[in-house]
Amino acid sequence: MSDTIIAGLSLLVSAINAVLYFRLQGKYNEMTKTQTSTAQGAIETQVRNSISDATKEVLHYATEVEKNPSSKVTQQAYFSAEEMYRNAYEDACAKYLDRKIDVERFEKIYKQEIYKLVNDPQQKEFYATNQTTYASTVAVYKKWFSQS
Repeated sequence: MSDTIIAGLSLLVSAINAVLYFRLQGKYNEMTKTQTSTAQGAIETQVRNSISDATKEVLHYATEVEKNPSSKVTQQAYFSAEEMYRNAYEDACAKYLDRKIDVERFEKIYKQEIYKLVNDPQQKEFYATNQTTYASTVAVYKKWFSQS
């Protein structure tokens, strides 16, 4: 009789443990999902800020070159700003390919910008070669536009 009671209590404790385990597992999965979303959001904000800052730099130095077109220093600063701009997109595309950011949102936000960047006559030379240093940007471009 006491063996039956002990077995019954053991079964009850096991059942309670199983229920608690599944509840905690669900909460853990929810917390992990929240942390992943938060991390993705932070990375997306970083990407947006990087591209925005690079765009501002290009516009600033383009204005400066217009004011003083003969200044070699200003021209060099402009070319450096353009490189920073391309690098910002390259970094963003690498994060997209690594799925570190929300891929659907990234495509909605940046699809046209990447199309314009890769097809811009002044930028095209940086993306047209097989040995490009902007391989991630080219890979994203091809993924989006080679099926069209």
